[in-house]
Amino acid sequence: MAIIFVFIDGIGLTTASNDNPFATTAMPYMQSLIGGPLLSDAVGQHRQALLLAVDACFSVPGLPQSGTGQTALFAGIDAVGLVQRHQSHFPPTALQQTLRERSVLRRALVHGSSTFANAFDGGFWEAIATRKIRKSASVIAAEGADVRFRGIAELATGQALSWDITNDVMQARHPDRVQTIDAYDAGVNLARLAQGHVMTLYETFLTDLVGHGRSNIDAGTVVTRIDRLIGGIVATMRPQDSLVMSSDHGNFECQSDPSHTRNPVPLLVVGPACDTLHEVRDISNIADALERVMRPE
Repeated sequence: MAIIFVFIDGIGLTTASNDNPFATTAMPYMQSLIGGPLLSDAVGQHRQALLLAVDACFSVPGLPQSGTGQTALFAGIDAVGLVQRHQSHFPPTALQQTLRERSVLRRALVHGSSTFANAFDGGFWEAIATRKIRKSASVIAAEGADVRFRGIAELATGQALSWDITNDVMQARHPDRVQTIDAYDAGVNLARLAQGHVMTLYETFLTDLVGHGRSNIDAGTVVTRIDRLIGGIVATMRPQDSLVMSSDHGNFECQSDPSHTRNPVPLLVVGPACDTLHEVRDISNIADALERVMRPE
């Protein structure tokens, strides 16, 4: 049994509009799972998948943010309530130790092994060391589980994924070592990698960058990458494996406004975990539900 936890930063679930790239770009693999694109109209149980709209706001005024949202998602705590606000960018300092101790990656160690599928190059770790950037919730969670961080060597051999799915950024930085890859093949690699672990986490924040206008990649291209990634995962999963995809807040689904939204976020589940995750109501419920999936019968 393997759980493939795909975290897609900044995607909300809402209705179709010309403003919503999930409505204006074909998603054939998503169509095969939920009967249409990633829209609120498709919420419900389908033959192959479960799609839920889950809350990321926690009844707190203001727009949901990444720092508290990702902490809630990965650790299974009401991070917003604990600090009494939505905090942007990075996990609240007061909750970082809790994130290390309670993340889904750490919880999986009771049942087997966990891994973080993202690849990091030397430039990332140098930026951390010189405090040019701070550690994200996913990195803090991975450190708490003492997982081995993957690098360029693993990315080049299909044993890791780049945050932009298709390796474009890493290929530009390391042209002699990294080749670009189709998003479908990235999904295949992720599903194969996950077969050696109880819990595998993969994160892409390309959606959030595009939603905030900080990338020149077309939104439709991003949707196609996500759709093909999911297609590759589902095609390669074993019957006992589950795909779980969710987010921390809305943003990308409203291209006319670069700020976050209060839309619910999607929870897409494919595989046996559908039977356990159907009662999730907000993003802080997901980690506990995943722990129940990991428990042996």
